[in-house]
Amino acid sequence: MTALCRADRLKIVRPSASARLLAERENCSLLAAAVIEARDDLTAEAPFACPSMSALIGELDLGRGASEAAERWKKMKNPGRVLVYGDYDVDGAASTALAMKICRGAARTVRFFIPHRHEQGYGLHKSVMEQLLPMGWDTLIVVDCGSKDYEILDEAAASGMNVFVFDHHQPEEGKPVHWSIVNPHCGGGDEESRSLCATGVLWAWAWKYGIVSERKIMEMADLAALATLADCMHLGDLNKEIVREGIASMKGRPGPGLAKLFYHLGLSARGISEESLTMRVIPCLNAAGRMDIADTAVDVLLGGRGSEEGAEALVVLNKKRQLLSGRISDEAMEILSGPFNHVALGEDWPVGVLSGVASRICSVNSSPVALAAPVKEGIRGTLRVPEGGDAIKVLDSISSLLDGWGGHQYAAGFSVSRSNWNDVHTHLEEALSSMELEEPEITAL
Repeated sequence: MTALCRADRLKIVRPSASARLLAERENCSLLAAAVIEARDDLTAEAPFACPSMSALIGELDLGRGASEAAERWKKMKNPGRVLVYGDYDVDGAASTALAMKICRGAARTVRFFIPHRHEQGYGLHKSVMEQLLPMGWDTLIVVDCGSKDYEILDEAAASGMNVFVFDHHQPEEGKPVHWSIVNPHCGGGDEESRSLCATGVLWAWAWKYGIVSERKIMEMADLAALATLADCMHLGDLNKEIVREGIASMKGRPGPGLAKLFYHLGLSARGISEESLTMRVIPCLNAAGRMDIADTAVDVLLGGRGSEEGAEALVVLNKKRQLLSGRISDEAMEILSGPFNHVALGEDWPVGVLSGVASRICSVNSSPVALAAPVKEGIRGTLRVPEGGDAIKVLDSISSLLDGWGGHQYAAGFSVSRSNWNDVHTHLEEALSSMELEEPEITAL
């Protein structure tokens, strides 16, 4: 399937005389100079200048809770027995691995738990925490989720645990935000910090507040880079630097697990690029949580024992995911060509691959789409909207019908009981079919 652009939204730009002068002055290609000029990125003397990583981190405002979390961290004599609770996509796996690496050497022991996509689903779960908390943990670190889970976090803190949450998901409007949360979207964060993924939030926090040395945190830039690209975060100055440093790290000295994954994919570490990461490496890391358990991806990112077998397993899982996604995509497109153009339920679809399929359909059709499938007694779905839409507003309007929901402006997930599905289906179809979208202008050279 190929995405099309309307002719009236296509802006054709030819390199100008000023672009030629810029190319000569900066010793860059005419193409690079024309792109800068077309994007209005041209500044007086140094269009290619970018602040240093230290300067970017120093100016960053991660929002309320960030400095307090750093103070609490530094007051601990040591984290003791640490439990890291994560999520099953690449950002969740990478932030889990990053939290564990930050704790190693200081903590007595570090373990992680990631809920099963099909069994538990996204986020903190009271039933799971009731099993985990009595195991004697001293510190709980929650990554890539938790912003909506005030009561669960409060119970964990009341039990005597040190609680830290690093997230980038939108909090629920009108609901209290727990004091343990570091999330730029929960108030006070600047524009740069709100463009960070969860791994980026934790990585930047650890650097800014001296939780670990700059040298050590730079060695972990590969994790932040992978998560940034996987979550398709806006590449502002800080994210560009994170990706650049992360790729440089992977080119020069990739972790043992990533090196094995590169090998099984036939990739040379020196040839690693944004394209090879997004098209080859990240889909394999994502396949763990979609087709099996995300633990395999975390093990590969940590590079410990079993990472070679894990890397090989990721490649196999991704091949299975590709075949399954192709079939589901065809079936979904057929359903969406009928009376309902935006919402589709597949009784035999595995939930793990729906987000990827929905993203593809949304991109190709430039139209919002919701795909859902049965999970145990209920139904779980994924919602994708094009630029200009707002998935959070759509789900917030029907939150009383949902068992749970969350996500970002353009991508969100939800769970609903069987008894409420028909109403949810109707409301979603109405909301998505009436969504007003302004197709973005595309500039071409």
